[in-house]
Amino acid sequence: MTEHRGEPLGLRARKKIAAMERIQDAALDLFEARGFDAVTIEAVAEAAEVSPRTVYRYFGTKEMLVIWDEFDEVELSPLVDAFASSDPIDGLRQGLHLGFVNLEGEQLRRSKRRLRLVYGVPAVEATLALHAAAFSRRIAAHVAPVHGELRSHVLVHALVAGILGAMRHWTLNDFKESPIDLLDQALDVLQHGTGTPPDESERHE
Repeated sequence: MTEHRGEPLGLRARKKIAAMERIQDAALDLFEARGFDAVTIEAVAEAAEVSPRTVYRYFGTKEMLVIWDEFDEVELSPLVDAFASSDPIDGLRQGLHLGFVNLEGEQLRRSKRRLRLVYGVPAVEATLALHAAAFSRRIAAHVAPVHGELRSHVLVHALVAGILGAMRHWTLNDFKESPIDLLDQALDVLQHGTGTPPDESERHE
């Protein structure tokens, strides 16, 4: 289960995440079997053995049943710290490496299932774009006192969009490449432009 800076989440938070993952798994099963558009919230609730009200309370919309992951329940402070550092790209790179190194087993399988639906259903991809924009605004608001309002908004939105671009590429290429390598390449483009990318030693200087 997710930890925040080495400290386990509380029992209540762990129970909420476990319940949401169980509902999400039921939803993913139905979406893959019947198609996203053919599945209702009521059908998801029945499959997960909860009430439709519970599904709406946890997720809000059908699209969020795909988009949500447990990191939505974690405090923003680690990301704020990364973006507020003197080298935001390197801070974000380290955080992403840690997240993907720990992503394995059932969590990795669920992530791939979600991404296939995100980039296979236009309505879900559109909702992800809105979700990412709102997330970026929240981070930028926290970082603005450090980097300034304009720089913070441009920096955060660009980096979040770059990460989404890497994830889209990973998905559409059937997850054949290393996600960490793709994220490194995406961050290199944002850091160095379209010129010659740095070698591995330069990346970690």
